[in-house]
Amino acid sequence: MRDSTQLLLVFSVLILAGCGGSEPSIDQPDPVIIPELPSFEQSGLNAEKLRPANNDTFSQLVKNGVYVQFENERSRADSQPIDASASPSSSSTEAFSQTITQEIGVDEMDIMKFDGHHLYVVDRNVPVQVAKHAESVAINALSPAPEAEERRKTQIRILKKQTDMSLTEEAKIDVFRDIREQQNIMYPYLQGVYLHADQLLALGNGFARSSDASTAAVSNGIWYPSTSSFFVEIYNTGNIDRPIKTDHISIEGYLINSRRIDNQLMLISSYWPTSPIPLSTNGDNSSRVANYTVIQETDINAFIPSVTINDDSAVPLFSPEDCYIPEGTTSLDSRMGMVIITMINTDDPTDINAMCINGYYSDVYATTDSVFVHGQFNTDTEQESVASSSEATVIHHFTRDTNQFSYNGTASVSGNLGWTQANLRLDATTTELRVVSTQRMYDEDDRFDHYLSIFSLAAQGNELPLLSVLPNQSAVTELGKPNEDIRAVRYFADKAYLVTFEQIDPLYVLDVSQPTQPVVVGELEMPGYSSYLHPINANFILGIGQNVPVEGLLTPPNSTSDQFGAKIALFDVSSTPRIVNEYVFANSYSPAEFNYHALTYLAQSDTQHMFAMPMQSWTELDGGWFEDNRLELFNVDLTGNASMLNNQSVSTPVIETRYYGSIDDRAVIVGDVIYYVKAAQVWQTTLNDTTIVNGPY
Repeated sequence: MRDSTQLLLVFSVLILAGCGGSEPSIDQPDPVIIPELPSFEQSGLNAEKLRPANNDTFSQLVKNGVYVQFENERSRADSQPIDASASPSSSSTEAFSQTITQEIGVDEMDIMKFDGHHLYVVDRNVPVQVAKHAESVAINALSPAPEAEERRKTQIRILKKQTDMSLTEEAKIDVFRDIREQQNIMYPYLQGVYLHADQLLALGNGFARSSDASTAAVSNGIWYPSTSSFFVEIYNTGNIDRPIKTDHISIEGYLINSRRIDNQLMLISSYWPTSPIPLSTNGDNSSRVANYTVIQETDINAFIPSVTINDDSAVPLFSPEDCYIPEGTTSLDSRMGMVIITMINTDDPTDINAMCINGYYSDVYATTDSVFVHGQFNTDTEQESVASSSEATVIHHFTRDTNQFSYNGTASVSGNLGWTQANLRLDATTTELRVVSTQRMYDEDDRFDHYLSIFSLAAQGNELPLLSVLPNQSAVTELGKPNEDIRAVRYFADKAYLVTFEQIDPLYVLDVSQPTQPVVVGELEMPGYSSYLHPINANFILGIGQNVPVEGLLTPPNSTSDQFGAKIALFDVSSTPRIVNEYVFANSYSPAEFNYHALTYLAQSDTQHMFAMPMQSWTELDGGWFEDNRLELFNVDLTGNASMLNNQSVSTPVIETRYYGSIDDRAVIVGDVIYYVKAAQVWQTTLNDTTIVNGPY
């Protein structure tokens, strides 16, 4: 820690200088001079490239950040009250559908998985009675039992497919049970599960109870204080009726996202360290110097998240040498936030490797052999004509070899990657990275500018060369009409598909086969928009979104297709884009609009395809609105001019349920059998007659 030692040496020399130099007077002792701390730069993201850190550079940057953050929170605490209670707010031979993913070979967690024989269903809302203050009350014949309170726990139900296609429950796994019993951990939240061979992986976040107001105050988005942790529990399901928990992994921080590539579980997390030693809340200079000195003298491992495997002792998740920091970092910079990528070998969970990038990044996009860490920042660039919000996005590319990462290079684009499903705005081949970004403009006539940028992955000096941008001087037409924002982006092979919207939905088809010269090759306008695009093949795409009549709310609809509601459309993009078929469901929406895991898809042949998606509708009756939830089915036939037919749906009997809405509804298609998962219960029907619904299982 060369820089911090030099600063402390300066402080010591100043103090000694104030006490020496001549014989001190008895009547007038020399005053002790308290040195002034230098001004630290609170560093946000920027477009800088990265460089490997070492113990000195990483320690200085993070410790400066902890000090600056504490002083900022202390100053705010002096001026306004802080709510101390604030806390974060969630193999068969028969063909069957599986979880939809962005990349082939990169699995994504979900609340339901199916392996062809067994269905794994997450139930987050299982009631359990616990005693209030049981830890402090002796239960015996002379003392009454403490008052009971109802809490919720999470279970994973395992159901086995029978020969008649019914289901029987084989087991229930009470996940995170040991964590719930710890008094300092709030209710852990199961985010999703994975299947791999005979393993079930359960992933979730948990947050510690804290009365520290300054700690609670820093909670912001994916950045929670170091009192949060996330967990991985691994169960052996070789004996399906008696699954055994083989491993439990606890890591400090907040789980942002995850992916699974074969037996490698990739965890993307954030970490916001705080001082492990109480600091002075006085605002005078001597207290600030003392706080700074305490932080600088604390071992760097106290600011690195720890990992605990099973019953072993907690150890640092990584070392400073496993981290990357901005290339231009100086000893006066401060940046405490970290994004960490942890790889766990599920065959040997003690085999863990982690890499950290110092900075407040948003998320990660991953392929089988690459990882792209991205985050948004503001720039100081001034537009000469029309002012913009000066947003930009930086993207760092790392190549992956099993559980090892190598930094390749950095790119930046104008604007942001949107506020939902940002991962779908990026696409990587073995040689290029494609990015669609949006810049907000302070222009009433045109509030958005959209760009397609293509970069080479052949880095030059850790910089990804920009190959092209669309629009450009040769192709000046903007992507999207004035005031249209982007609602959906999807790539397939050498094509990129964009949907922009204000009142009319233009679907753009871009040819990116020539990375130095992308070109718009098709455009289709229609009312409403698609918020998710699912490529079926190179010629057809399914769009899921909302129908919005051009006439607006005040004009009575002329037909069902003219109403507000969910819209499902099949597009032919083989040449000039056209709508093959579309269906509008009035006063409805589908969770698949913003979470593609809610969509079920099965290719029954090259030309026959099946889709299923939850649908939630509201009907006005006698002055009140009534909710209807069901599963809508769509048959796509690509022969001839192609067609899409929606003449079947699956509705469950009206039963008492602890759940509301359809956000967690899922489905599985196995041949001509459909399993509809709702409220953690499973219903079964067949395509031959969807009016016959068996269950719940």
